[in-house]
Formats: sequence, C-alpha cells, structure tokens
Amino acid sequence: MPFDLRRRDDLAAAVDAYNHTHPTAPLPRNAARLLVVMFSRDDICRQSLEALEGEGFSRGLLPGMLRALIEAGLVSKQVGSARIPNTYRLLLSAKADAA
Repeated sequence: MPFDLRRRDDLAAAVDAYNHTHPTAPLPRNAARLLVVMFSRDDICRQSLEALEGEGFSRGLLPGMLRALIEAGLVSKQVGSARIPNTYRLLLSAKADAA
C-alpha cells in the first residue's frame, strides 16, 4: 500500500509524543505501523479487522491496539454493522490545527 513518507513520519511522531508524555502507559509497539496502514492516504479508515490482519497484524491484538489508539485520542471509532466495517477517523489534523 503506497504512502506518503511525511505522513508516515507525522504518524510516528504522534505516537512518540504520546508515549513521551505517558511513559507509564505507552501505546502498543506496532501502533505507529497500524496508523500508517489505516491512514496511509486519508484521515478515514473503513478496513475490516480481516483486512488489517492481512497487513500482518495479529487478529488477537488488533482490538486492544485500536482501543489504545482511541483512548489516547489519536483515533475515533464509529461502530458499523455486520456488513459494514467500523469507521475510524484520524484525529491528528484537529490537534495540529489547535496547536
């Protein structure tokens, strides 16, 4: 999946900044890579857990990683249905605009 190097660096920097300010509760190790896969081109992701698993993530660890990103305020989640995957929104743009 193609991605913008600057966007990748921005996502990694956001995870690093969160981990720096929350050293006792850092994000999971692959959090930045998950963000890059989910938001490589857009601030909205509608990939299913199966699609993310196909990108090399463990199905057992994905829900916890997504929950951690939501709790960190980096991502929001809109619950889908049986046929429609959840919608995840990247919240970094709003934080960058506010800074």
